[in-house]
Amino acid sequence: MPEPLLILGARIFALEVADLVSEIPRFQLAGFVENLDPDRCLQHLDGFPVYWVDELARLASTHSGVCAFGSTRRKAFIQQAAAQGFPFATLVHPAARLSPTSTAGPGTVIWPGAIVSAHTHIGEHVLINRGALIGHNAEVGDCVTLGAGANVAGCCRIGSGSYIAMGAVIVERITIGAGAVVAAGSVVIRDVPDHVMVAGMPAVIVKRDVDGL
Repeated sequence: MPEPLLILGARIFALEVADLVSEIPRFQLAGFVENLDPDRCLQHLDGFPVYWVDELARLASTHSGVCAFGSTRRKAFIQQAAAQGFPFATLVHPAARLSPTSTAGPGTVIWPGAIVSAHTHIGEHVLINRGALIGHNAEVGDCVTLGAGANVAGCCRIGSGSYIAMGAVIVERITIGAGAVVAAGSVVIRDVPDHVMVAGMPAVIVKRDVDGL
C-alpha cells in the first residue's frame, strides 16, 4: 500500500515535485500544504486538497512529506512542520541513481537523471535536480539546492543552505561554504567562503553577505 505524502508548498514548483511523486511507487500524493495564504486552502490544486500548515499535527501519524521550495530559505517552512511532529520522507526517482554505499537524509528529493556516486552523504531537505551529478566521497549539507545539470566532483564539501545553480561545475576536493551561491554555468576551481556568491569561469566572488538563494 503506497504511503500518503504531502508536499509543503502550493505553487508551481510543488506541481513539479508532484509529478515526480507520481512515478515513485512507494508514495501516493495526498495533497499540498500552505503556510502563507489561508485562502489557498479553499480550493484544490491539480485536483488535490491544500492543507493549512497548522493541520500537520493531526496528519503527522499517517502522512509524511517533502518541501517543494526551490529556495534554500525553505528552512522556516520545514521547521514549522517539524515543530508539529511531522515526519519527512526521502524521494529518489526510479530514473536516478543513489549508490548503495551513499545516504540521503529525510526530506531530500532526487530527480530523474541525477547520479550520486559512492560513499557520499547527502543531508536533509536537499534538492538534487534533473541530471545533477555528485561524485564519490562528497558531503552535501542540509537544505542545499543543486540545479539541473550541476556537476560536483569527488571529495567536495557543500555547506548547508548553499545554492549550486544550473550547469555549474565544481572540481574535485573543493569546499563550498554555508549559504553560498554558485551562479549558473560557473566553474569553481578554488574554495568558496560562507555567504558569498561566485560566478564566472573560473568563478570569482561577485557578491558578499548572501544567504543562499
